[in-house]
Formats: sequence, C-alpha cells, structure tokens
Amino acid sequence: MDKIDYKLLSNFSKGNYSYNDYLKVRQWFSQVKDDTEVEEQLFLEWKDLYEAPEKKSLHSIFEKIQYQILLEERKNAEKRNIWFYYKQIAAILIPVLILSGTWFFYSQPEKKFAQTWVEINVPEGARIKFLLPDSTTGWLNSGAVLRYSPEFSLHRKVELVGEAFFNVRHLENSDFTVGVKDMNIRVLGTKFNVSAYSSEACTDVVLKEGRVEVKGTSTDFAQILKPGEKISFDRSTSDLKLSKVDADVYAAWTNGYLVLDNEPLEQAAKKLERWYGAEISITDEKLKNFRFKATFKEEPLEEVLGYISMTTPLTYKIESRDQDNKGILKKKRIIISLKQ
Repeated sequence: MDKIDYKLLSNFSKGNYSYNDYLKVRQWFSQVKDDTEVEEQLFLEWKDLYEAPEKKSLHSIFEKIQYQILLEERKNAEKRNIWFYYKQIAAILIPVLILSGTWFFYSQPEKKFAQTWVEINVPEGARIKFLLPDSTTGWLNSGAVLRYSPEFSLHRKVELVGEAFFNVRHLENSDFTVGVKDMNIRVLGTKFNVSAYSSEACTDVVLKEGRVEVKGTSTDFAQILKPGEKISFDRSTSDLKLSKVDADVYAAWTNGYLVLDNEPLEQAAKKLERWYGAEISITDEKLKNFRFKATFKEEPLEEVLGYISMTTPLTYKIESRDQDNKGILKKKRIIISLKQ
C-alpha cells in the first residue's frame, strides 16, 4: 500500500493514463484477493493524504480502476491472440494468396476486387460515439458491432448487431439503410434507435425525428414509422407490434443514463449485464416477472442492486472474481435469489 500513487489511481479511473501507468496499477492490484479489504485500506490511506472522500465516491473510483484494468488486459490479450494467429497461418496462406491473386488478376481483369468493410466492436460495459464517412454520427451500446463500407455512395448501408442510436445526415438522392438480423431500416435523414442483440428475441426500432421505413427480411412486412413510434419484432413468434413511446427514454443511454422503464427483472438483468460487463443469474422464476422503473447515472453496480433489493423481496451475492488461464480477470458474477 505504501507504494501506491493515489493521484495516478484517480487519473487511471478516469481513463487518463499511459501504458506504463497501466503496468504500475496492474502490479499493485495483481495480488488482490479480497476487494472489500483492499477498498477499506485504500480509503484509510487516501484519507490521510488528501481531503477525505466519501466512501460512496471512493467505491465508484475503485470500480472504475478495476474496470480499466480489465479493458487493458482484454486489449492486450486480443493483440497477442491476433499476432499468434497470423504467425501460425502466414506460412500457409501467403503462397496460396499470391497464386490465387495472380490467377484472379490475369484471368478476370474486368472484375473488381471484393469490397473491404470497416468493423467497430464495443467492449461489454462500454459505450462509444462513432462518425461515418458521410458525416452520419451516432452511439454504439455495450457489446454492439457495426460494419460499413468506407466508400459510401448512392446507397449507404451499415450492418448492426446490438444497440445503436443513429443521427443520419441527409444527402440528396442518397438513401441510408441499417441492416439487422430481422429487418432493413431505410432512411433519408433522421434520428432513431435500434436494438438488435442476437441473444434477445426482440428487435426494436424507435424513431425520434424524421421518417424511416422498416422492411422484414425473415418475415414479410413493411411499416413506415412516425416520430415517437416504436416497432418491435419478436423472432421467436414472428409477432410485429407498433406502439407510441417516449423516444427520449430509448435514447437516454447515449447520455450515460441507465433507464429501467417498468421492465421485468429478467429483462432488466440483461441490461445490467451489458451496462456493467457482468454475469447475472436469477435462481427463482418468480423474481423474473417483478417489474422495475428507475433511472441511474454513473452509479456502481452494487448501488443499483441495493436499490432493487429495497423494492423487491430479493437478495444478491457478488462472487469473487477469478483469473482465467491467461491471467485476465473474469466477469463479475452476481447471484440473485428470493429473500427467505
């Protein structure tokens, strides 16, 4: 504890650090076995060096520190895995690619090479803002993947898995299409939210401004949305539902708000998993149907769970986080049970 630079820790929790800073913080926390004990010790040390923070504030900082370490370890692991993968296949693929490329070039010179796609992947527990080549902007939610061609022309198209909010730039004589698993969403210039996670049965489109046309791909349907309307397609039953909603509620996540809008616990748990990069198990079927209505802004997961437990007969347990065989911390796992 006497080696820790608390100013560096504070900057690290805000994402303001160098790679060497990350290595220092990782070394400090590499032997952590009891999060509660370390957090208490940090509070005592911090109190002597700086103006005493509230424990609630320090708890949030501690959570962010652990999360930043996890993000860095994931990035480093991905780099190592990619490099190892390329070294293994290079000796096999390079000769094949040279031969096949030469044949392709000389035998079919009139054809164009396959188009390259750009892919944006969002880590779990994160949200990022994006800018497309046509100046269309938007946000991608936790675990989302967006693919697009860098050469937008008359027919601009992106492919989405997960949740995104789009602010599409209007271009004369040029349409814009978002392709998801169950539908294509065609727009001219508008703001709308799409939720299309592969792990969930429903795909939702909520229009905030403008006009969109939604066409089914797995099921034959077509619907034009007006501002404040939501279309929901359930791929398990092929049911299509159109309803009036508050579009701002569905876009609140882009401003850092976690909104539970009268949702059953089972659905709320999925949101919490993505928002905090955790795993949540509900052991009692009765609890899954309890509904919640609340809005959170930058609260740690423990505070959110504490609030839910105050309004519902449930108890929860946060299991200690172990490391995998690569030395990376596993996701935080929460067990929710019916209070006895």
